[in-house]
Amino acid sequence: MASVLTEAFLDLFYPHTCPMCGQYIEDNAPAVPQRERILCGDCLHALPRTEQALIQDNDTEMTLWGSARSRAAAKKVLHLDHAAAFLFFEKEHPVQDMIHAMKYAERPEIGFYLGKQAAIEFQYTGFFDGIDVIMPVPLHPKRLRERGYNQSEYIAAGLSRITGIPIDTTHLTRIKNTPKQALQRGEQRKQNVSGAFAVNHPEQMYHKHILLVDDLLTTGETVRSCLSAMRLFRGAVFSVFALCKAR
Repeated sequence: MASVLTEAFLDLFYPHTCPMCGQYIEDNAPAVPQRERILCGDCLHALPRTEQALIQDNDTEMTLWGSARSRAAAKKVLHLDHAAAFLFFEKEHPVQDMIHAMKYAERPEIGFYLGKQAAIEFQYTGFFDGIDVIMPVPLHPKRLRERGYNQSEYIAAGLSRITGIPIDTTHLTRIKNTPKQALQRGEQRKQNVSGAFAVNHPEQMYHKHILLVDDLLTTGETVRSCLSAMRLFRGAVFSVFALCKAR
């Protein structure tokens, strides 16, 4: 009873608002706790979905191919099976405010919520078929201490909640505390994350199908750096889920 009263008190003085439109989310669905309804109904419906889970050779896959330039080459060089983003990301779009809140304004629950929503919508496409483990792109320990959480872990947790696929946060680590990718341009992005990741006990991931999870994919350099490090997982195959893909 005390916890219920506490939540009611907090909702009174700190009303639950949608991170996209700022509107108060009314408690019109008692079966679902108010704090689990991150977006209002209108914004949930209006999310700029990519539908990439249904599209082979989609924009996210082709971005990750990089110099490989084809699906066959990407499978040979990167061991990349498939990839997709859930949402399109554009500057000055309400989604930008939502992602900014998730990453920098202590709203990691947005990632968990959107991860669950993506998994619900992707499941019927077969996107998760054959995946053995989900790995979020790691933060450097210093960055993790500063932020207090890794938003990609929350996204991965949302995916895992719906699919039942386990999460692993120990076999892929970030060993270089690089400047933020958003501040880099062109070739700087590639150089910035080169050698930034390492793996632990690679023998434990041999022949696994691993889903790598990132929050925002722009040029794909961070993900490609992760895939390069994970080549030590002999016989492993990789797929990629990005919450957002920059247009």
